Amino acid sequence: MVRFLHTADWQIGMKAAHAGEKAKVVRQKRFDAASRIVELAEEKDVDFVLLAGDTFEHHNVDNAAVKRTVDTLNRLGPTPVYLLPGNHDPLVPGGVWDRDAWERIGSHVTLLREPQEYCFDDDVALYACPLAQKQSSLDPTAWIPRREDGDDRIRIGVAHGSLNILPGTMNFPIAGDRPEQSGLDYLALGDWHSHLTSGRAVYPGTMEPTGFSEKDSGNVLIVEIEEAHAEPQIEACPVNSLTWVNTAPEISTVDDVEMLDRTIRGLGPLTSLLLKVSPDLSGCTDGKALERLETLREELRESVFFLEWTDPIRLPIIGEGSDQIPDGILSQVDETLATILDGRIPGGSGHQFADRDPGVVLAARMLLHRIAGGRSA
Repeated sequence: MVRFLHTADWQIGMKAAHAGEKAKVVRQKRFDAASRIVELAEEKDVDFVLLAGDTFEHHNVDNAAVKRTVDTLNRLGPTPVYLLPGNHDPLVPGGVWDRDAWERIGSHVTLLREPQEYCFDDDVALYACPLAQKQSSLDPTAWIPRREDGDDRIRIGVAHGSLNILPGTMNFPIAGDRPEQSGLDYLALGDWHSHLTSGRAVYPGTMEPTGFSEKDSGNVLIVEIEEAHAEPQIEACPVNSLTWVNTAPEISTVDDVEMLDRTIRGLGPLTSLLLKVSPDLSGCTDGKALERLETLREELRESVFFLEWTDPIRLPIIGEGSDQIPDGILSQVDETLATILDGRIPGGSGHQFADRDPGVVLAARMLLHRIAGGRSA
């Protein structure tokens, strides 16, 4: 029996520019997650650790980040660590693996430099598929030999690339049936930042999320294999400290806003939440709902780790079927607000409000129509 920890895509050195002024903290959180991986490996008493590519974001990562990564990996000793070069940190002359800081790495860490078999012990064999370039249309696992008759070892492939069941352009495409073709008990993959299991081919996902599009990231995997041909037992263990959420709520009433508020607060500590909200207001005719939505936005801006609040997906239509504004000062105000919502700068004194948030302007215009219609605001 073997028990190991499978992780990938640490992306140390990522800029995280999409997190704005929080980018530096986001980069720090990756080291925090790496430290939790060290603690988890000891807690679970694993036989070894597999890091399946993209330890670093690129070869130009600063030396301080390389040194901190080395220090973290050295804390795993004496537990063996097998580390694979990926497409972000391929094995090239003068790359990150040639840095002076990397020379401080402990003897328990094996950089998988060659596409060959590495023996953990007499009962476990690793088949490494290191990358030596950033892009390729070739399957890096194609070299792995078939299991020979009488080979009762646990065979584990370690690769970085795009399993051919995934959407989008394939970089380093990997045959979806590689475990069956080569007789692997487990194929430890990296590159896909979301946790995904396809038979015996498995992505753990990145250990700390990197964006809003990832699904079920922030985990590492504890894998147990009883013997050759046995089904791997996989436990996903969260190690992330930040949560990224993208939501496009449909807002029609105040109750919808309150539901959104409760949903967001149920995601965990707001101080660890990176939140992207794109409200759909196409069915909203309630000025109070827009006012409450604006209040919620301001509350979240003060409390969440990072907030990206986009303009509404679809604005409610004001005009046909809505209350008409009689000629006069209110009509002029309505025209000014409509001009701003149309992305133009109004004439007269209204030009000073052209840079106001569209949600605020929309709420003001809907409130104006409610007043003009003689209904209570």
